[in-house]
Amino acid sequence: MLDFKGKTVVVTGGSRGIGAATVKAFARAGANVAFSYNKNYKAALELAQKCERYDGDIFFAECDVSVYTEVEPFLEKVEKKFGTPHILVNNAGIWNAADFESITVDIWRKMLQINLDSVFYFTTLVARRMKENEIKGAIINIASTAGQQGETRHAHYAATKGAIISYTKSMAGELGPHGIRINALAPGWVRTDMSAAAIKENEADILKNMPLGNIPEADDIAPGILFLASDMARAMTGAVLSMNGGSVLYD
Repeated sequence: MLDFKGKTVVVTGGSRGIGAATVKAFARAGANVAFSYNKNYKAALELAQKCERYDGDIFFAECDVSVYTEVEPFLEKVEKKFGTPHILVNNAGIWNAADFESITVDIWRKMLQINLDSVFYFTTLVARRMKENEIKGAIINIASTAGQQGETRHAHYAATKGAIISYTKSMAGELGPHGIRINALAPGWVRTDMSAAAIKENEADILKNMPLGNIPEADDIAPGILFLASDMARAMTGAVLSMNGGSVLYD
């Protein structure tokens, strides 16, 4: 089992889905974990209570990750509680359908603000703190198969995830000289509350494109995030780790 004792981890959008699974996995591995949530205090509190049996401490606070003026105060609270982060997981995101006839400027902008602007905000602010404190840190950005191959009726979503992949590769060259690694992880279909309705409606068709024959759970994705954050991945930066059940068989 990977050991993150003494490490501070920040997870955006940590109260549900892949984010919640990641919070639990890091806490189980001994890390002090701070996560943001948006509005659903009950879910955040329940997650924190579930993690009480693990060695790592938990801190959570509400933060609209799409608003820069909320991100900096959130990180200041984290630093006051745990110190400078060693690991950042940019997980927060939304996913909804909108084709070219139905999409509006507001839908487009909201998708970019939550999925992409937040990655820029957190990465910039945390990377600066890592550099200032000479922390050889790790940043993991959650991308998607949609960013690798596109997704019909979800062009706005795919655009953000493709941008995250390009941003990750670009930042690797900037952060590497400071000992900071940055990688992306690209899930495909994952059983979460965000995807539940779509999976229920299309499960048979989804499974046709899954060589492994099953749709991963959020707990199946978290180990990949811990791997990228660990010293086992010390030779990796600017990479995209695909965890999609074989639904996209190329990088």
